[in-house]
Amino acid sequence: MKKLFSTCIFALMLSLLTSQSVFADDGDWKTMPVITHVYELAKEKVFLEWEGNADLYRINIDGKDVSTVKLKNANINLKPGTHNIVIIPLKYESRNADTRVDLNIDASVGGQGVGGGGSIDLAALGVDPKDIKQGTQSKPFKMKYSVDPVMNAVPEVTGAYTDFDNRVVLSFVDKFDSDVYRVFIKSGKDVIETEFDTSSKDAAALISKQNTSVTITLDQKYLKSHGWMIPDLGSKYGFAVKLGKWPKNYVDNKKEPPTVIESKDSKYFDYTPYAAWKNAPTITYASQTADGQITLKWDHDDNGLGCEYKIISPDKLLVVKKGQTEVGKTSEKEYTVKDLGNGKYSFAVIPVLGKEEGYSSEDQTIKVENNWMIAPSLEYRDKGNKQLLLKWDAPQDVDNYHITVSVGSGSLLRFVNLDFKKYKEFDVPAKAGKMEYTFTYDQNIDSPDGVKLMFEIYATRKTAKGAEQKSATSKQMVLLK
Repeated sequence: MKKLFSTCIFALMLSLLTSQSVFADDGDWKTMPVITHVYELAKEKVFLEWEGNADLYRINIDGKDVSTVKLKNANINLKPGTHNIVIIPLKYESRNADTRVDLNIDASVGGQGVGGGGSIDLAALGVDPKDIKQGTQSKPFKMKYSVDPVMNAVPEVTGAYTDFDNRVVLSFVDKFDSDVYRVFIKSGKDVIETEFDTSSKDAAALISKQNTSVTITLDQKYLKSHGWMIPDLGSKYGFAVKLGKWPKNYVDNKKEPPTVIESKDSKYFDYTPYAAWKNAPTITYASQTADGQITLKWDHDDNGLGCEYKIISPDKLLVVKKGQTEVGKTSEKEYTVKDLGNGKYSFAVIPVLGKEEGYSSEDQTIKVENNWMIAPSLEYRDKGNKQLLLKWDAPQDVDNYHITVSVGSGSLLRFVNLDFKKYKEFDVPAKAGKMEYTFTYDQNIDSPDGVKLMFEIYATRKTAKGAEQKSATSKQMVLLK
């Protein structure tokens, strides 16, 4: 087998070199080549192309001959750094030789290509280095080569959602202003690779860029036209992306499509497409708007389907959700929760269409501090004739003030462990603003040491459901002689 391969190479090289012996006798082959393209193919691999009239060319990089080719282009290995590239035209004229020359065999004759190496014994072919003439070499092309950073990049898929045309929309980060995007759709063990080329009108219409944030819409019609997988609602998929850039030509700084240099693959982003109306609402406002009430507002697009919204209060132990309580429903995008006491409350919003629920918004926690629930600050003035004038401030939304009066016994000088017995208990209808009430006590509670009265007062109100709520209680002891 090896002998057969060598024989084939021998025959092909003989044909190649024989064809060179019929060069025109004019001096066109000596014309100085002009380098037209130098751009990156892959990491540390560069494509060269030039114009010229010879059939053989020697490539010299940084003063060192690296290969001889028949075509007017070559792929060369190149390390990052500053380099000088020279192309030298050659001509073969004789077959009489008994020596060896190193040639990189062109892929068209079964060889390994530039950089692949290979030393051929051409003595039997009559090739002598003395018979290879050299024309005018190209002007040195100086370039500062560096590996495009996109090759080391690992993009990140940041999110996915489903639009109202049931199309999956992927979001990811691209810091390199890429020209081509490859999207990988994984279903089970199957992976389909798709391509979105910004130079394609159909693909460009599905790409949106804003700074480094990119979104791609996996349109069913576009995917179907290429025979690619179309994600179905309710099925779990993994989505990954790869960035691609058209390399820059070092000669004129222009991009060179369709060649693409690529990044690494992103990690797969797991996502199950679902109907767009199920997207979680975004709570835009959540605050106490009056005593005992919280107002919620939210954004949600149901595309005119007519969703209702269920307001829930999650039941949590520490930070672990244990359940939820439905607070109410509305067809609006605003809801007020009333009759709340002091404390912290959490709420979330869920879209509902028919009997099917969508995804819940994030919880919003609001602290409620009610003015009416603060203990009333009681003042008094002795009006004489067994009467006391009581005063306090009354906020809005209070129905009544409940007052309990106790009478103390013992010396007025005893301020510790005074004995008090309930004397009277009554309600005073509330009126927002300054409250006044004249309290009259009986003659029979007089004592030689004076009168000791203890007033306890708190506000009450009824909720919409009829439950009674109470404020904090204040106490005021009155000593009258």
